[in-house]
Amino acid sequence: MAHRQRTPFARGPHDRIEVVIRKLANAFIPGAVPSHVVPADALSVINRFNRKWGGLWVGGTVSVSPSGVSFSPNAINRVLHEPLEPIHILATDIRSVTREFSWFTGIVVVAHKQGEFRFRCYGAKKMAATMAVCLDLS
Repeated sequence: MAHRQRTPFARGPHDRIEVVIRKLANAFIPGAVPSHVVPADALSVINRFNRKWGGLWVGGTVSVSPSGVSFSPNAINRVLHEPLEPIHILATDIRSVTREFSWFTGIVVVAHKQGEFRFRCYGAKKMAATMAVCLDLS
């Protein structure tokens, strides 16, 4: 009897399971703007970072399913930034998922038709590998 390896994702034509991965993360949002509630002392540092890197890291939740990748900012970041819209990237638009080294939390880079979506999280190496399987990129 052959041993069959278990996989967490639906593979057959009759499988209707859609696995969703949800992970707390900080997404790099180009052009993110602090709201008026951010203290003036913090604004100079935030604006300097924004000018240097072209955006800000925003906390929230990344969700992954075979249909694509989404990011929703958390409540505190919705207050601390000018209106932030959730990000949705269709699986058909995703070209690759890679991991970049960074101290403490790694960075996952989702290359897609319109550019890149970057987020940092703990376990980034495993997250990128799992996303590649889930999105059928491997």
